[in-house]
Amino acid sequence: MKNKKDNKLLNTLIGIGRYIVNVISYSCLIILILIGIMLIAYVIDNRIQASNGGTRKPLFNAYVVISGSMEPKIHVYDVIISKRVESKDLKKGDTITFYSNDPRLAGAIVTHRIYEVIDKDKGIFRTKGDANNVSDDALTTDQSIIGKVAFKIPQLGRIQYFVASTGGWLLVVMFPCLAIISYDIVKIIKLSGKKIKNRKNK
Repeated sequence: MKNKKDNKLLNTLIGIGRYIVNVISYSCLIILILIGIMLIAYVIDNRIQASNGGTRKPLFNAYVVISGSMEPKIHVYDVIISKRVESKDLKKGDTITFYSNDPRLAGAIVTHRIYEVIDKDKGIFRTKGDANNVSDDALTTDQSIIGKVAFKIPQLGRIQYFVASTGGWLLVVMFPCLAIISYDIVKIIKLSGKKIKNRKNK
């Protein structure tokens, strides 16, 4: 009876381990597919630009949000994907990613919403974080705009920060390896047990 309970518990633990490994594997696969699509688009766009002799900004960019200035729409650790856009196509209410012109931020990359269109032809805008009480001190110009936010991937940045840490990297690499090795060991033990049992029965 005890052996049956132990086997049941072991099978349950193996099942949980498989589920966790599958979730991690599929998550990584989805992320890799998205990155692959963006890289393909990036390479194609660069080749088109090179053939035309242009020096346009990249078609897509990805950034991890590190402040809560855009909550509740965009949270800390969300990953935003910005797509290149012409400033003349931007309007009030669009969320854009840009290099800040505020001297205090030293050219930091910021993602805020267009609060006011100052000069559409010249591409000059006033921006504001949704969670901020006041608009940004410095105006955003066409040259500093990276792109318009196309979509976000919730909390993906947590994985990036976790994997970037020494402990996280070891866990990401070691856990799947240990899970596979443990599963193989359990299979070998079970097969050995069956062989011994069959010999005894003979």
